[in-house]
Amino acid sequence: MNFAKILWNQFHQKKLTSEDYVGAQKELKPFLVPTGIKAYMQPNEFLLLANRSSNPLKRSLILPNGVGIVDADYYNNDSNEGEIYFQLLNFGVKDIVIKKGERIGQGIFMPFLLAEDENKPSAERAGGFGSSGK
Repeated sequence: MNFAKILWNQFHQKKLTSEDYVGAQKELKPFLVPTGIKAYMQPNEFLLLANRSSNPLKRSLILPNGVGIVDADYYNNDSNEGEIYFQLLNFGVKDIVIKKGERIGQGIFMPFLLAEDENKPSAERAGGFGSSGK
């Protein structure tokens, strides 16, 4: 309840410590939810991850950046073996337990095009989330 505590204190104009902010921030941190799924893609494809439309209303779960993008070179990389994760943020006041087999999102394979005379980025992937383009 650190997040609720900080909101209450801010509303009542109480003095907050750095520990109050750190505790509240820990509760707002997105979680990586494993799917147990790997997906091979062609070099000109990516996987678009989208939240289920019912998640925000029924479960208080959102994708923090709105969508997820999985690049073709994510498959079988050394750091995570290519397993797809959904990054979810719980903005509710209760913890949510996601059970094996529950539907938490959907993936859509999408082709992409390069502009004329553009080369596909060739940076070597160093990990999972946030590692492309490094």
